[in-house]
Order: sequence, then C-alpha cells, then structure tokens
Amino acid sequence: MQTKTPTEKLDRSQVAALDIATHCGFYCLNERGTWNFTESMRRNNNKQHKAFRDTLIDFIQRNGIKQIVAEDVSVNNHFTDIRKLSEFRGILFEVCDTLDLPGPHFINPMTLKKFATGNGHASKANMMKYCKLRWQIEPGDDNEADAIHIFFCYIKRFNL
Repeated sequence: MQTKTPTEKLDRSQVAALDIATHCGFYCLNERGTWNFTESMRRNNNKQHKAFRDTLIDFIQRNGIKQIVAEDVSVNNHFTDIRKLSEFRGILFEVCDTLDLPGPHFINPMTLKKFATGNGHASKANMMKYCKLRWQIEPGDDNEADAIHIFFCYIKRFNL
C-alpha cells in the first residue's frame, strides 16, 4: 500500500479541524461551531459515542472533507477526561477508515497554544481572544476557538 503525504491533492476546503471532547469544537470553511455530546440521565451511556460517530460522518460527507486534523490527547490529572478523549479519538480513527480517509493528523496542545497566542500555556480566554485578533472570527466558545486555531495551524504547517 502506498502511503500518501498529508497534503497530496488537498486544498483547505477539504480540511476540517476538531477539538474533540464532550463539547466538540469543529471548523471547516463551510461550517463551524460546537457539538454537544453530553449524556443525559435518560440515555444509555453508549449513545454519545454513536452520536459522535453519526455527526462526524454526516459533517465529513456534507462538506467534502478529505483530511481531519485534531488536537491531540494531553495527559493531565483528570483520568476520566483522558479516557473520554481517547474513546472519541478511537471513533475518529474508525470513521476515517470507514470513509477511506487518511488517518487524522494531531497537533500537540502546547504547540497549538504557542501557534495561536505565542504562549504554550495560554488560557481558554486567550485562545478565544486571539481567534478574533488573528483570524477575525468571533468563536461561540473556547471549543470552537480551539478548532479554528487547529485549522489554521494545519493550513500554515502544510502551506495550503
């Protein structure tokens, strides 16, 4: 099997960025926002995984996405956060396989913050502020702001 480079025959309109979490920020040239996959007490716990998968597949197909870029999972003191992000990350890989897309490209959180604000330890508030300053986009929340920065970091890195 021949390995494709991440940008082979790719343009920015085919790239989507995700800040994967229960509140999942997303950004592509056609759509942006935050999906809410919070479980309610009335739902079986596995439903949020299916909702994430179904939403992601619909989004990719509707927008002609050929490459997903996402913030990587960062180890911190919140084990349940890491577990949830890892579950969603696994679903992302499965969706890429299902739709015959290359594997997702991941960006380290500190690298992303440094790119976005000049500070690898930037706060959520600063990430939102710099989204408006750098890209002239007013994000709805910090999840959407992260997705926007992820998109532009990837675009710059691969000169799209």
